[in-house]
Amino acid sequence: MPTVTGQTNPELFPLYYEKKVLEYLKENLVALRYGQRFRLPPNSGRTAVWTRFQPIPKVTTPITDQPTPTEGASMTTQQVQATIEEYGNYIDLDEFTDITSFVPLLDQATDLLSYNAQQSLDAVAMNELTSGTNVVYAGGVTQRVDLVGKPLTKTEIRKAVNLLQRNNIPPFPDGYYVCLIHPDKTLDLFTDQELIQLSFTKREAVEKGFIGEFAGVKFVVSTTLPIVPNGNTTTPDDVYLTVVLGQNAYGVVDLDGTTFKMEYTNVDKLGRVKTIGWKAYFAVKRLYEPAIVRIESN
Repeated sequence: MPTVTGQTNPELFPLYYEKKVLEYLKENLVALRYGQRFRLPPNSGRTAVWTRFQPIPKVTTPITDQPTPTEGASMTTQQVQATIEEYGNYIDLDEFTDITSFVPLLDQATDLLSYNAQQSLDAVAMNELTSGTNVVYAGGVTQRVDLVGKPLTKTEIRKAVNLLQRNNIPPFPDGYYVCLIHPDKTLDLFTDQELIQLSFTKREAVEKGFIGEFAGVKFVVSTTLPIVPNGNTTTPDDVYLTVVLGQNAYGVVDLDGTTFKMEYTNVDKLGRVKTIGWKAYFAVKRLYEPAIVRIESN
């Protein structure tokens, strides 16, 4: 890699590393998989806009041997907006340490930043997805403060599915709803034998974090789901937030060469310290409240 003195030359950062990180994000960023994507054109402002379509009424009267209705269904839409924010992180690399190190520090820094970008952006997304009012509390309680020793069970999953189905929320194209679940909660939800059986579940394409299916739901683990206090001063306990999603439940800014970049800069006079980092222009927005069910449990 060329040494640069006294100036910033981001164009010298190998495109290989930027492509590597972007491919990693597209494969591992959970938020990108199940949301309605918004592509940000250059010079188009800081607002992401998604269109939400309302279901049209059912048709129960046949039109055979009758005149074609003079009025058809109308498309009811609603524009949902979110402000795109900038996120990023970086690592300073000492050139002498890099040269004398037994491992290539630039490669290691790229791997660390890739994981950091995925975890950071997924955390931003999960905070938005778990902020709604469509809630199922474990153990039959009606508020978070009463969640003490109430683990996640299959009953709560079935209740969430029932809410989605009653609101006529369509599943994803593969016929399943999606449950985003913290790995700690898989131990409550499934026995060891069930996890073994789930691991043999056949799917056309293997998804990262996928652990199996139950009650019309496919489960995908994510460590970025929030864990919050129950607010009970007498018996404090952690509350895990689990999310069950239907199709087009939320919108997400897509990541590409415009909305995500890796930077490699050198501003040291002798070129002794270089900086490698990532930056992203990102936003996530709930589009349809009935299509997102949050389950709270201990």
